[in-house]
Amino acid sequence: MKRSTCDICHFSIKTCVCSYVVSPKLNNKTRIIVLQHPSEVSVTKNTVRLLTLQLTSVEVYVGEKPSDFTVAQQIAKTHHCGLLYPDQNAIAVESMVSNSQTIDTLFVLDGTWKKANKIAMLNPWLNHLKKITFSALPENKYAIRKAEQSYSLSTLEACAYFLECYEKLSAEPLHHLLTGMIHEQTKFMPEDVKKRYFHEDD
Repeated sequence: MKRSTCDICHFSIKTCVCSYVVSPKLNNKTRIIVLQHPSEVSVTKNTVRLLTLQLTSVEVYVGEKPSDFTVAQQIAKTHHCGLLYPDQNAIAVESMVSNSQTIDTLFVLDGTWKKANKIAMLNPWLNHLKKITFSALPENKYAIRKAEQSYSLSTLEACAYFLECYEKLSAEPLHHLLTGMIHEQTKFMPEDVKKRYFHEDD
């Protein structure tokens, strides 16, 4: 039997996050383009779905190969774009100024580090985009999904931090929504299972 899902947030009815969405949506001026690995689409803990609920300007394209991202490639050719990706020549977002029109569109790769890196390797057109990184990484609050790297952030947290730095936009609604999703995903867990995700002093 297929589980019932919310028509709005598309989470299970039992873990619906609609009550945590802040209205109105955050009006981000920088267009967020998410290139999502196919394996992430069905992951209930994936945070891209939360971005689409809380941001006014976000688009998601699913795939791996260049042929999966034909629309995204056209966007990259016609806008001032950046790619959120670690690189020795990347620009730290903390030093960027939005009113100088450094970029108007941010590409973000969504997947495990291995899967995101695969998308980057299979899509050489991404190499032409300005690389953007973080010089002061915020604390990862996404405890319910194990990070492959100590410096990893969820896609929501990465976008939230970018918008805080680049647009001086308060990302509190995004963090509130993430906290709500974590609560809903863990509320039925036995206490001993919860302790695997959260430290007692959190």
